[in-house]
Amino acid sequence: MSNMKDHRTLLQTEHVIDITDIALPNDYGVGKIDTVSVFVPGTITGDTARIKVVRLEKQYAYGRVLKIETPSPFRIAPPCSHFGPCGGCTMQDVDYTKQLQIKENYLIQTLKRIGKVDTTQVNIAPIVPSPKEFMYRNKIELSFGEKQGTIVLGLRERVSPFRHYTGRVVPITKCMIANPVIEKIIPLFIEFASARKLVPYNLISHTGFLRHLIVRSAESTGDIMLILETTGGSLPDMDTFWEMLTKTIPEVKSFFRIINYHDTDIISYEKKIHLFGTEYIEDTLGQFIFRIYPESFYQPNILGAEQLYNRIVAFAQSNGIKSAVGLYCGIGPIELFVSQVAKEVIGIDSNSINIKSAFENCKRNHITNCLFYEDTVENILKTVHLRSPDLIIIDPPRVGVSKKGLDLLYTIDSPYIAYVSCNPSTFARDVLDMKKHGYRIQQIIPFDFFPHTAHIESLAFLTRA
Repeated sequence: MSNMKDHRTLLQTEHVIDITDIALPNDYGVGKIDTVSVFVPGTITGDTARIKVVRLEKQYAYGRVLKIETPSPFRIAPPCSHFGPCGGCTMQDVDYTKQLQIKENYLIQTLKRIGKVDTTQVNIAPIVPSPKEFMYRNKIELSFGEKQGTIVLGLRERVSPFRHYTGRVVPITKCMIANPVIEKIIPLFIEFASARKLVPYNLISHTGFLRHLIVRSAESTGDIMLILETTGGSLPDMDTFWEMLTKTIPEVKSFFRIINYHDTDIISYEKKIHLFGTEYIEDTLGQFIFRIYPESFYQPNILGAEQLYNRIVAFAQSNGIKSAVGLYCGIGPIELFVSQVAKEVIGIDSNSINIKSAFENCKRNHITNCLFYEDTVENILKTVHLRSPDLIIIDPPRVGVSKKGLDLLYTIDSPYIAYVSCNPSTFARDVLDMKKHGYRIQQIIPFDFFPHTAHIESLAFLTRA
């Protein structure tokens, strides 16, 4: 079958196919009909499935499962009753050891395809599992919705290639990967909203009031911060609600409201109101204490992050690093960790709250050899002379580093780079660019920060060739 006309015959009958792989980041099983690759949501590696092809593209097709003829030996019963419709987890029905293999292979294939990396010649360490397979997230963003005229709290529906995405909220009563305290929080907020006839925000009509409830928790203390996102308007009886909330759930220490008028589903902290309790919660990570504000970037799987940070410290120590610069430093956790072995550490971030927190975290932990700048990476690399640090640490958002940022980075001429990434595609792209500019990959270490999802964290150490 070499063209679309031939491909159309696939629609005319049912097919039984072997699922030989899972395609990340969408978590669709992959099989073949003749030479045509077929993506089949709801299947996993090792399944034999009866399917119906329902959507054709130029080079591939999508199939809907009619029946799992022979289940995969890696298939397990998902422990969460919300698994399937909920968009939070997509791999709970896959044995965890197999999940790790799938993610590791995805990273390797992406490095080959985009990064042009000869993975047989590069030291790629085995993937580091999450210290906790469940209840590892210290932050969850719940959405308000409506079902049969009743207010609900939950997560957005799972994306499907077979239907238009509506952003429907799947009601949940618990979440297997988040702090179990949400089982108490959800019914309280539903009762509060229902009694006051508050209306959930609708993504289609752009009407309504209640948008998100963000729950942040400290791993070491169990302290909870709540952030209620709404459109404009008054929140009645909040004093009474806070009293009831803290009496029922004493772990709740902080409560904020944020007001967001934007039409998208993106949470915005532009207008923030501190309602009750403390303005931050604190968490202990390694030997350090970190202050977490509503918009602070703090890794959701902090126990997994600690493993990664310690790898960077060990690398810095073994290579005699005396000075380091951290780009996209957030609230400074990597910088504080590295300050244990380096004489001077600089952190750079464009978010003013992150920089404020980073300075506070240094003061809180009696760290005197860290300095932080608030600016974009592109601007700071042009305006501040960084004196060729021994190590540059890069921990960018999913989009990676801009071409302008990379070009400026090379003018610093640091002998070592530690690159942390949450996106294999931009990771591979940026590593390829670094290779073209004289850097050699010394080691790559994958980490599983997010069990039961498609996400994978990566750490690369590069050195001047």
